[in-house]
Amino acid sequence: MNPVVAFLKLIRLPNLLIIALTQYVVRYAILYPFLAINSIELKMSNFLFFLLSLSTVMIAAAGYIINDYFDTKVDRVNRPEKIIVGKYIKRRWAMGSHLVISGIALLISAYVTYKIGHFKLFAIQFLSVGALWYYSVSFKKRVLIGNVVVALLAALVPFVAGLYEILLQHQFGDDTANTLIFFVEKGTSFEDVRFLITEIFDNSFNWVIGLSLFAFLSTLLREIIKDIEDYEGDKKYYSNTLAVVYGKEKAKRASQALVVLMMLFLGYLQFQQLSSNDTTSFIYFLFALQVPLGYLFYQLQQANQKVDYSKLSRNTKLFMLSGILYTVVFGYTLLSGL
Repeated sequence: MNPVVAFLKLIRLPNLLIIALTQYVVRYAILYPFLAINSIELKMSNFLFFLLSLSTVMIAAAGYIINDYFDTKVDRVNRPEKIIVGKYIKRRWAMGSHLVISGIALLISAYVTYKIGHFKLFAIQFLSVGALWYYSVSFKKRVLIGNVVVALLAALVPFVAGLYEILLQHQFGDDTANTLIFFVEKGTSFEDVRFLITEIFDNSFNWVIGLSLFAFLSTLLREIIKDIEDYEGDKKYYSNTLAVVYGKEKAKRASQALVVLMMLFLGYLQFQQLSSNDTTSFIYFLFALQVPLGYLFYQLQQANQKVDYSKLSRNTKLFMLSGILYTVVFGYTLLSGL
């Protein structure tokens, strides 16, 4: 295999593109429409946001590298055909790549947080790099801890994209209020305008939190399914995953419980959509999210072979992508009212 192709497989290029897509849809399909319909501009520059997204992607890429570095033995059992480290890329080059990519990502993150005046946010990226290292070394071998760590890191992808912008909006809230006060009803006080725009910021960030919760639950579901898929290798090398410790059947039931929880979560949102006559979103949720979830539940019930869980893992990733793409529908719905 060509070294460049091998490296792109090692860093999971399609996954990295989805990470970048997630952060950009948060910016342009959630925050921008919410702010635009209220005549408020984005405060974070396009260049700084690009750097933020780049650092996130690089941290994820470094995480994939170090995970494969420590997982070589297990992968010889679980997926021998996909081994890259030690076969196409030397182990020392893999470790070196991890350190260099992580280092550059942290430098970029430090620059972004310094430029926006919130250097304390650098702790998020720093802790993420550490969490990915300890996940590969230790966390992934403990019951549910590794799954939860990965799910939390996945939830941080949309959360961080929204957090940076909303903090800047609050930072310049008085300036925004002074600008908008000339466009509201005569006699409206500055305090009322300030309160109004704070509510706008809070409402937009609630949607970011909702997407982060979706990312957490769907990633946790996929991680448990992957543990069932990787049962043989994990058991041989003493990884105490949910499937190894409690058995594949109980891990399957835990996955189905998560599916039901997500269906209830989406059902609540659909109730809100019907209450606000948002039939477009209701239909999207029904056919692009609820129906696939129901099918995933059925597939889990029928699954009993490794190949079944491999298919479930791929289908879960497609479901996650459908959830991310809903934000485009959401943003279009908001902007169509302008």
